[in-house]
Amino acid sequence: MTETLSNDKKKRSFRGVSAEQRQAERQQKLLEAGLQCFGTHGFYKVTVREICAEAKLTERYFYESFKNTESLLVAVYQRLIHDMQNVIIMTVLNAEDKQPKALIRLGLTTFLRYVSTDPRIARILFIDVPHVRFENKALIMDTMSTFDTMLQQFGRILFPNFPNQGVNVELVTSGLNGANVHIVMRWVHSGFSYPFEEVLESCYTIFAAMAEYLEKLTIT
Repeated sequence: MTETLSNDKKKRSFRGVSAEQRQAERQQKLLEAGLQCFGTHGFYKVTVREICAEAKLTERYFYESFKNTESLLVAVYQRLIHDMQNVIIMTVLNAEDKQPKALIRLGLTTFLRYVSTDPRIARILFIDVPHVRFENKALIMDTMSTFDTMLQQFGRILFPNFPNQGVNVELVTSGLNGANVHIVMRWVHSGFSYPFEEVLESCYTIFAAMAEYLEKLTIT
C-alpha cells in the first residue's frame, strides 16, 4: 500500500513540478509552435511532425493535448483573440480622454497595431482561419462573436441612454464588427500595402458615423 502511494506521488510530481504543470508547459510550447508554424507557412502546409519539431516535443505529447492540427489552430486562434481583447480593453479603460470618439479611435488603433505588429498573427486571424473548413464551425463562430459582445459592452458604456426600441444593439455591433473585419482582411491580403493611418481612418469613419447617429438618438 505504501509503495503504491509512493509510485502515485512520483507520477504526480517530478522535481517538484506536478504532472498537470508539466502538461500545461508542454501545451504552451505547442501553442507557441503553432503560432510560429501556422503564422509562417499557413495551416495547410504544416504537419504534426513539424509542430513537434518546432516545440521540441514528441508526437506523443502533441496528442496528449490536441486531436489534430485543426484543434491546435483553433486553440491558437482563441488565445490570440483573448489576448487582443485584453489589450484593447485595458488600453481603453486606462485612457485619459473618455470622450466616445477618442475612445473609439484609441480602441481601433490598438486593434490595428496588434494585427500589424506580428505578420504571424495577421495570417492566422485573417487568412488561415477564414479559409479553413473546420469540423466544429460553432466553436469558431462563438469565438468571433466575443468581439460583438465586447463592442456591445463598450457601446452601453459610451451610450448609456441607448434607445430600447428602433435600433438593435446586437445587430449594430455585429455590422460594425463585420465592416471592420473586411477592411482589415483586405489590408492583410494586400500585404499591408495601405498606409496604417489610411486603414485607421477607414475603420474610424464607420464607427464615428454610428457614434454620431447614436448620440442624436440618445439626445432626442
